[in-house]
Amino acid sequence: MCTVIVGFDPDADTPLVIAAIRDEMRDRPWDGPGRHWPERPGLIGGRDRLAGGTWLAVDPHRPRTAALLNGWPWDGKMPWEGTYPASRGELPLRALTHPPRDPLQGEDPTLYAPFHLLDADAHHADLYSWDGRCLDTRRIPAGVSVVVNTGLDPADPRAARHTPEFARTRPDPHLAAARTPKEVWGEWPRLITEAANAAPRSAGLDDAGDPSGLIAHADLGGGKVWATGSVTLLAVDRDTVRYAFTADPADPDAWTMVDAGAV
Repeated sequence: MCTVIVGFDPDADTPLVIAAIRDEMRDRPWDGPGRHWPERPGLIGGRDRLAGGTWLAVDPHRPRTAALLNGWPWDGKMPWEGTYPASRGELPLRALTHPPRDPLQGEDPTLYAPFHLLDADAHHADLYSWDGRCLDTRRIPAGVSVVVNTGLDPADPRAARHTPEFARTRPDPHLAAARTPKEVWGEWPRLITEAANAAPRSAGLDDAGDPSGLIAHADLGGGKVWATGSVTLLAVDRDTVRYAFTADPADPDAWTMVDAGAV
């Protein structure tokens, strides 16, 4: 995951709304949302077929989510895959087996490449950041925050550009009655579509990309493309999870509602 937009307000009708944008190599295989882990039958998420983990998991029975972003190490060097004993994709799954506010209980962060782990429900939203040397915990403030690969970083171009608009349109539906993406997330699907049809972020590999773009695309040569592969929308109250997913954020009609009770 490269960008997670978090709307958190414990006093709202729907305290937690999330737009999670996953950027990855195009040729890395994955599966869409499902119950992919027999040892954790209550959890739902997309699955990375190579490592078996996920970038975002949901427990609809105890409405709660955990989402993972790759982080940057303290010395600024790229944490290449394959150099660490454990896959970061296990962290969202493992986090949801631990108590809220203690998602890394018993975990050894030195086994993992740098990461940011969001743990959130209707009552709390916390970000755990490991840079290879220090583990930092930060409370997500009430309002709308944009989490990127440098964590809660208001100076990041994506955060600076998109936080005001997502905050202005922050949805607060009554989830018992809201069923469609428009009913649940209001203007947020439109903002995602607009971002997907604007200049993409190119990871700084050339001068063509927009560093403030939510949607990524970078041609790395040799048939390798790094790009946004999917977007997840979540809405969580004290009893209910609403979950929508798209692998084509440029198409406003491509959203699919995921039945959290019968996937």
